[in-house]
Order: sequence, then C-alpha cells, then structure tokens
Amino acid sequence: MKYAILVVCAGLLFGTTGTARALAPAAASSLSVGSARLAFGGLLLGVVGLVAHRVRTGHWPRRLPSLGAAAAVVIGAGVVMGYQAVFFNGTRSNGVMVGTMVALGSAPMLAGLIEWIVLRNRPGVWWLVATVIGVAGVISLSWSSDSQDVVHPFGILESLTAGACFAVLAVSVKWLLQHDWHPMDIAASVMVVGSVMAFTALAFTDTHWIASPRGVEVVVWLSVVTLATAYILNVAGMAGTSAAAATTLNLSEPATATVLGIVLLGEDLTVWRALGIVAIIAGVLILGLTAKSATSQTPSLGDEAVENKDVEIATGGVQVGL
Repeated sequence: MKYAILVVCAGLLFGTTGTARALAPAAASSLSVGSARLAFGGLLLGVVGLVAHRVRTGHWPRRLPSLGAAAAVVIGAGVVMGYQAVFFNGTRSNGVMVGTMVALGSAPMLAGLIEWIVLRNRPGVWWLVATVIGVAGVISLSWSSDSQDVVHPFGILESLTAGACFAVLAVSVKWLLQHDWHPMDIAASVMVVGSVMAFTALAFTDTHWIASPRGVEVVVWLSVVTLATAYILNVAGMAGTSAAAATTLNLSEPATATVLGIVLLGEDLTVWRALGIVAIIAGVLILGLTAKSATSQTPSLGDEAVENKDVEIATGGVQVGL
C-alpha cells in the first residue's frame, strides 16, 4: 500500500503541471516550457542523485552501466523528451478533450501490453478493472458537450505516441529496478540524459520569458516540484508496483489538474468532470487496496538494501509520470 501512496503523491504533483503552464507568460511556447522543465529539473535531479549515491554507498559512481542498462536509460530519456512535444501537439490538433483522452487513456493499456511482452509480466484482473474505470474517468474529465472539433488523424497519432511514451518509460524504469538499480540512480540517470536533450531543444526556442519574474516562478515550480520531487516519489513507488498498475495510479494526475483548473483557473465543475474525478479516485483505491508489495533486492530511497523476497509484482492485484 505504501508504494501505491508514493505513486499517487507523484501523480498529485504531476497534476499541477498544466496549471503552472497556464500561468506561464504568454510568450512561452509549450515546447519551450516543457524543455525548460526537463532541462533544469533533470540537471537538479542529477546533482541530487550524485550526492545521494555518495551518501548511500560512501563513494562516487565507479563504473559505466552495462549496454542493456545504458540503452534503457537512453530510451527512457528519449521518451521523456518526446512526450513533451507530441502530447502538446496532439492536444493542439484535436483539442484537450480528444488529445488527453487518447494519450492518457491509451497509456495504461499500452504499459500492460509492453510489460507483458518485454518483462513477461502479465497484468491481472484487478489491473484491468481499475484501468477500465480510470480510463472512463479520463474520458469523462475530457468530455465537453460544446466541443465540435474536427478530429485530425495525425493529431490522434501524436496523442497515441504520447501514450506510448508514457508506457515505454514505465517499462524502462521497471526493467532497471529489476536489474538492481537504485530508484534514485534511475531517476538521476534518465533525467540527466533527458536534460541534455532538453537543453538542445531549448536552444531553438524563444527563452526570453524565462527571465521574467513569472517565468522564474513557473520554471522553479515545474523543475523542482513537478519533475525532481515528483519523479523521485514515482520511481520509489515503482519498486513495489508493476508498470501497468503504476501507470493507472498516475491517472490521479488529470483529476488533480481538473480540481486546480476549477479552483485557480475558474473552470466550471461540470457533471462530467465530477464523475471523472470520482471514477479516477475509485480506480486508484482499487489498485492501492489490491496491490501486493513487491521487490527483489530493490532498495527504497533511504535504504542500502532490502531483505530478499519473492517477486510478486502488483499486476494481479501496475509507474512514472510525465
């Protein structure tokens, strides 16, 4: 249960990202905001990760990762960076309703499918039930009876790609955990590589908005809270949940975003949004109450090691947020 709580807390922090983006200076593009978040947040996470590694082990990192681990880190970093662009492009093409529904709604199913293929970890019945309820909640949150947007196929493809990015990151992190990587090392490694990619992208955007007082506030919040802190909590929670279940738990993110939109941005609390919040909370509770604790030599953030246990990933009873 404690692992599920960590993942949910991460989702709550991730859920503030959209509100912070809405409060950014008008001159800030979505790509620029997303790149700044990953660039500065990833760099911060790298520094924290190095210090934490030194404190935990008594020495700085001494060896290069294996080829497989390096590939998992690069893949994770790549999909983190890629998500920033394809998600916002998908919502721009088809609106927030369709874009959010396709991206977040497809992620849990894709995560379970990819985890089944790559990690040979088959999701169970409770994951399916919770995922269906959670996806229904996302659809409800995204629903607008006034929407008459034309659906653009390429925009749908971009949103599906965003969902796939979310799912691939989940499985990449889980693979590293199963190969005895410490959660903090995973967070630092993935985000530092992502930071390098983000700084490169940031160089091709208008960054003048960052120097304004509001810009500084937005970047600090996005990088420190919604990335560094949230990602550490999320990866720690991954130590005891499977990728598909944790992905579903992170559907608490759109619920948080909806509440903040109502309270801070003045959006209306419609019946559909209320039903969506209830459905997502129900899905989170189902997974939290049915999840089984699981680790195999996987340390928590504050421990050097954990007693060996039989691995029972919580697919029968499934990560990371973006």
